[in-house]
Amino acid sequence: MLYSKNHDFFSTNTIIDQNFTLTNKTIIRDREFITFNSKLDYYFKFMSSNLKVDLGFIKSEFKNSVNNLDLRTVISHNYNYGLELRSSFRGMFNYHLGTKWTSNEIKTTSTTSFTDNISFLDLSFVFNDKFNAQLQFERYSFGNLENDDNTYYFLDFDSTYQLKKNKLSVGITGKNLFNTKIFRNVSISDIGSSTREYKLLPRFVLLRLEYQF
Repeated sequence: MLYSKNHDFFSTNTIIDQNFTLTNKTIIRDREFITFNSKLDYYFKFMSSNLKVDLGFIKSEFKNSVNNLDLRTVISHNYNYGLELRSSFRGMFNYHLGTKWTSNEIKTTSTTSFTDNISFLDLSFVFNDKFNAQLQFERYSFGNLENDDNTYYFLDFDSTYQLKKNKLSVGITGKNLFNTKIFRNVSISDIGSSTREYKLLPRFVLLRLEYQF
């Protein structure tokens, strides 16, 4: 846990216009920051798996000015909490799955908040010394996007077969098998929100031949 208090700090005076935004630095007194992080790991012998629990909290309180008006108080809260489960089987199969939520809230003259979620599932298969395969699944859900366009799914695949140990191998790799074309996420601040959009490579499958000298 960390607590920090700044008696003098650099804040901002932001001028927001229809055609531009101008930010100037200014010295203001008293800013508080507190953060707390906790991790718990526990191994369940009966299921040969390890459980991880993550908890986190961040609070920031400061003052700034917009359009040369009086100072206003900005309070930011960030919560994150998640679970992971990873196996340690002795056989050919193992898994790693988890989910994490992140909640963001900013209070000024109004309150803006949303919660994001990321979940994943990794499957590993080691059939023998020569042949192995991995499957990776991911799900992203963003609470500040439109409901019909706030969830994204990804699936990747990789497999390798060794024809000659440490010398020659062949493999197949598949990326973005759900053919997700666009990925968006949102960030918020005390003066607004912004959306980033990424155009992704389309689904593809690649055959590999690797030779090591």
